[in-house]
Amino acid sequence: MTLVLASKWANPENRRREALRAAQAQDAEALLDLLGHHLRVKSRRAGGVSPQTLRNYGVAVRDFLAFTGPPQSPRLSVQNLTPDDLEAYVIHTRERLRLDGKRTGLTLGSVATYLYGVRALYRALVWAGAVRENPALAVPAPRDPTPAHMKKRALSPSQYRALLAAPEGKQDPATAARDRAILVLGATLGLRAQEIVTLQVGDVQLGQREVQVTHGKGGKARRIPLPPGAGQVLEAWLQMRRALVLAGDLPGDQPALIVSFHRGHLGRQLTTAGLRSIVNGYFQHLGLPPDLWGAHTLRRTAGTRLYRATRDLHVVSDVLGHASVTTSAIYAKLDADVRLEALEAAERAD
Repeated sequence: MTLVLASKWANPENRRREALRAAQAQDAEALLDLLGHHLRVKSRRAGGVSPQTLRNYGVAVRDFLAFTGPPQSPRLSVQNLTPDDLEAYVIHTRERLRLDGKRTGLTLGSVATYLYGVRALYRALVWAGAVRENPALAVPAPRDPTPAHMKKRALSPSQYRALLAAPEGKQDPATAARDRAILVLGATLGLRAQEIVTLQVGDVQLGQREVQVTHGKGGKARRIPLPPGAGQVLEAWLQMRRALVLAGDLPGDQPALIVSFHRGHLGRQLTTAGLRSIVNGYFQHLGLPPDLWGAHTLRRTAGTRLYRATRDLHVVSDVLGHASVTTSAIYAKLDADVRLEALEAAERAD
């Protein structure tokens, strides 16, 4: 979704007319334009909605419109949907968790995200005056009974060390230096995938021994202290990057810290999809199980390592940029050593 011109939605009368037309025609592109505009200018995080949220909601709205039926002959009208209709959509989506006894790519979390996307669409339609009420508010999101820390794991200390050493096997020293920087930014400093790819060269301040995250989740900025080992990795990549620019292999006007070496995208800012592909390649190389794959495993690993070293959730929250220390509590649960120590201490106390 791209931000539409303000004039298209700024005038209330024009906004209502355009939104009514989009809803009546069940026009996916126009509805996504409206949703994107509303998220950027009217939501709690006005101007700070992440690209990933926009993508997720885009997928959700398209899936929902497919459920209502083709625009030329829909089974359900976007303008006249009831909570019962949306409950049927949630049931339909949950039934797709398994097809022919096999798991699909959907999870209960996906089902909830789809519903959140539909809620956001109807908030935009209510704001535009195309519908009176948001029928999705009366439909609860499904809850996964399995605790998050039982589904999402972090790397063990030995796996973490093996991961940081893995790029040494790369024949191309530039790729190895860049990939080590990616892994350190994620698994040591705890940056999100989107934060890593949006970092600029000037955000790594070696003299100040810190990394400045200017495009954090929700538009929040933070400064992360740079320990010596991580600083050496980032300095090595910056030196290699400068050498590539001087050799004419990278454009000198590219501000992104992490760039692509993929043919056809050489020198461009790496995408989150490209970052996930790089990280998963190393996970596969190390023989890690698929449930550990994913760029967010790096951040979970950083959070777990921080908690193991400090036992201080406030430190974890500050470094990772959590809005609440409560969010950081999962890292205490992710660390099996913490639970084992507690059980052993209880046993000794008996």
